[in-house]
Amino acid sequence: MPEMRNDAGQVAQGYKCDSRCKCGQYPGHLELDKAYLNNEISLQEYADKVGCKSRSSVERHVKGHLPGALLKAKDIKDVANGDSLLDDLKKARERTFSLLDKAEAAADTRVYGAPVAYLKEIREQLKFIAELEGKLASQPQINIALNAEWISLRTTIITALGPFPDARRAVIDALP
Repeated sequence: MPEMRNDAGQVAQGYKCDSRCKCGQYPGHLELDKAYLNNEISLQEYADKVGCKSRSSVERHVKGHLPGALLKAKDIKDVANGDSLLDDLKKARERTFSLLDKAEAAADTRVYGAPVAYLKEIREQLKFIAELEGKLASQPQINIALNAEWISLRTTIITALGPFPDARRAVIDALP
């Protein structure tokens, strides 16, 4: 955890927490804050250590009392971990391209295998990189308007509104 300094340049011994904050009053809360931010303990484990009845107290402590710099450092660490994964994947892709070149140059597929296997691997790597970079969605799109359960529910609602023509018309106009 980075050193926190006060206005006089002295190393701070804690953050300013409300006197009602059980987490902030706990003698070892700095180490617990560090452990939580490093994903070493869960909110529930933190709550258990300081004697809170629920993890919502710890959530309030984390959101309201931890310095923004620490929380940003956690976000930066997460981004750095993601960048590292992406870098590793790009290195693996380059190595796969190199092996593909060798497989194509070799007259014997027993040495490097068939080039088509490398092409398949490269395609999968490119797809995964695009997903990590947010350029490709990995989740399927679902059209609820074509779902049989939705069609049945919609029909039931419109039928039930038969005695109320104005409400029925408003619902029909609002539905997809």
